[in-house]
Amino acid sequence: MPKEDQLFQIEFLEIAPTPIPVDRIFFVYLKGEIPPPKKRDLEHLGEDLANATLSITMDAVYQDGTPAGARTYTVPLRTTSFGLAHLSIRNSTGVYTDHLTSGGTNDILTDYWIPGMFLRTGTWTFEVVASLRDGTCLFAMSLTQWLEGQL
Repeated sequence: MPKEDQLFQIEFLEIAPTPIPVDRIFFVYLKGEIPPPKKRDLEHLGEDLANATLSITMDAVYQDGTPAGARTYTVPLRTTSFGLAHLSIRNSTGVYTDHLTSGGTNDILTDYWIPGMFLRTGTWTFEVVASLRDGTCLFAMSLTQWLEGQL
């Protein structure tokens, strides 16, 4: 998704530690906002943000060259806990909210842990896409890195 077609303008992105470790918690901090010109085009933005989703697609090419086959998981883009992860959203005043807001900046904070005992060693690609229910892309990003697993 071209950056100019994404509704949420990312100001800052940090992943710590980097590269992402196996068997240790890592954190992602994303800061951004929906700029005023883009807000005008959306009639029900507040309601749409309350129903936004986050899709995470994981794919890999294992150490022996075998492709893994992509798997996608979709969760609500809300302050929540799912599996081994936690996702929190803060508004422009630093108050934790249930979902993204249309006024000012938003912070999205996550923590996650990749258990090595269930992971095959290889080059892993993670694609993250946040969308409104009509398919409008809030933001999209991709990360590719080598991960050492125990399988």
